[in-house]
Amino acid sequence: MTRIRALVGALTISLLVAACGGSAGDSTTTTSPTTTVPASGDVIAEFRTSDGETYRVLLTGDAAAQARAALAVGENPGIPNGYIERGDGEVNLGHDWHIRDVEFADMTIELCDGTVSYIDDLGYDEFVSQHGDRFCPWAAELVDLIEP
Repeated sequence: MTRIRALVGALTISLLVAACGGSAGDSTTTTSPTTTVPASGDVIAEFRTSDGETYRVLLTGDAAAQARAALAVGENPGIPNGYIERGDGEVNLGHDWHIRDVEFADMTIELCDGTVSYIDDLGYDEFVSQHGDRFCPWAAELVDLIEP
């Protein structure tokens, strides 16, 4: 019984760390609402959620390299998990919200899951009020990388 409790405790901690982006080994991706020209090596990633709708984030550093490598072999880099903010961030055009500080997670908590149309229909303020300030669509698929 003690082993089971230890396993459940370890799994719970792992889920919370993944959901909150607390691991030092995580690849981090950011969007920048004030930057119109991405830096060298950055890439704009387009993700499709389970509703068929798409959204875009600016990937930088290791996360940009991770997304490039994953797309090249037809894989997903992981679940994009980041902070949702008001405005399109000059990247997520057509939406009144964008995602910044994205980390690719293997699993996330249910609270930050969702779809593009759910956020658009509910509205940024109501989504954040009901679900918090993170967006991590479990079924998101990397569909394109747009090089600046």
